[in-house]
Amino acid sequence: QRTLMKYIAETFDYHINWKSRGHHPGQHKSDQRGMGIEFAGHATLIDYPDPRRIDIRQTMRDPMEQIHVRIFNQRSATPVFIANDLSASMNFGLTQTKFKQASDISEIIKNSVIGKSDAIGFIGFNDRIDSSWIAPLSYRPQRTEALIERLDHYHARNASHEGIKGLYQFIPKDQTLIFIISDFHMPIYDIEICLGHLRKHRIIPIILWDKNEYENLPRFGIVSVNDPESGEESTLFLRKKTLAKIKTRFADRKEELEKVFLKYDSPPFFVEDKFDTTAMTQYFNEYFHA
Repeated sequence: QRTLMKYIAETFDYHINWKSRGHHPGQHKSDQRGMGIEFAGHATLIDYPDPRRIDIRQTMRDPMEQIHVRIFNQRSATPVFIANDLSASMNFGLTQTKFKQASDISEIIKNSVIGKSDAIGFIGFNDRIDSSWIAPLSYRPQRTEALIERLDHYHARNASHEGIKGLYQFIPKDQTLIFIISDFHMPIYDIEICLGHLRKHRIIPIILWDKNEYENLPRFGIVSVNDPESGEESTLFLRKKTLAKIKTRFADRKEELEKVFLKYDSPPFFVEDKFDTTAMTQYFNEYFHA
């Protein structure tokens, strides 16, 4: 059972590097006129009737003797979506499944978004995108909270990842911050289709890999492993050469994922153990300057 105390301190700091078009007050730069502190220029009192903002000096300089006021941009909210992979490969996990881990990370993202006064929504995808796994954008995200709780106990049955290619159909037209949580055990081609459709948005790929998939394997015996490219599960008889092959495939796969995400200006954030909120904050500071 989740408790507020468990997650109260679990947040990270994020920012966007575009001007929000949202009308709802928030903490991001925007083009919306309001009571902010970012100076945006002057206007006449007739065009912008706010006598509290009268600029005496600018008014005295005007040869037409019009009264001028200072105008400012307010800080605005921005839309944020969590997109979670519900495919069968996410069942993997010895101490906890990737679904459980994804639920915990989604909870932290939700808390961080609420702390920024932003709107948040949620989408789950596997073979397709089912309406029962969609929470629309909201500043009171009860629906998102319910789906995060549902994800905590979820188990997939023979489900693929095909729905990732249709995510764009459920994202707002305005530029949106999108956290995609998945192990990305799927063809690179499908990832590229997804990223191509979402090019105008800011994508944060959170990649869940479990070291028990490729590193902490027994030296000898029979194990079930997920293919890092297709997500398909297979049973292998482990030998020294097989272990080396699995490790090499995952190392090559990591390089391949980094390459494709960087191609779309979306550096991947790998999680192999606990989700590090400090590292996530540093990620935003390093790659996406406000």
